[in-house]
Amino acid sequence: MSWTLYRHYKGNHYLRLGVGAHSEDLSPHVVYRCLYDNPEARTWVRPQGMFEETLEDGRPRFTPVARVRLVQPEDHATVLAFGYDAWGEGKTLAEFIAGYDQSRNHLRGTRYLLETLEGVPVAGLNTLRFRQGLMGLASVATDPAHRDQGHSALLVRAVMELHRFLHGDVRFLLFSEVPPSVYERHGFRVLPAEHQRFLPSVAMATGEAPLSAAEAEALKAYF
Repeated sequence: MSWTLYRHYKGNHYLRLGVGAHSEDLSPHVVYRCLYDNPEARTWVRPQGMFEETLEDGRPRFTPVARVRLVQPEDHATVLAFGYDAWGEGKTLAEFIAGYDQSRNHLRGTRYLLETLEGVPVAGLNTLRFRQGLMGLASVATDPAHRDQGHSALLVRAVMELHRFLHGDVRFLLFSEVPPSVYERHGFRVLPAEHQRFLPSVAMATGEAPLSAAEAEALKAYF
């Protein structure tokens, strides 16, 4: 499966979820999701003709910018290599990639890929479903040739909003190896000291409520 990301002419990004039929006249309406905090609503519908229209000044209302899709077996070597420079630990690239065959999180996780409209892979991440309403994000990495362009941030938010749309209220966990502010913009907060067992990787979670005992155990399951 794949989902297209769009940039609105005013600048915000959206994830197109699909097209539905209006119950009265069967006219097609695009269903799409905000990739930013919108207090009015996160999920929107708009007539397909309006979604795809060109404005009077010649600009499209929504411009496609990238796609998100599930990683396929033939993609694994490419996507796993994105993190080699950070996590290689002296291994050859081939050894690093082969090591994932023994990784519990890799084997049980579901990986997502951000690619250009031309099909060039640029960023990837792994999702870990611990239980209903609790998911982890891991192995967030961008192809070195495409870094510092916001690709990972766009992928993280797109995957979060996709799962919120599909599963309702979801709490996300992760360990950040970059400044926590990178994830704070997506609603994560640094967890209290008792959960910081794997520093310098900083444990973070969405939501304001303290972790439950079950959530704290899930956090330990990363390693």
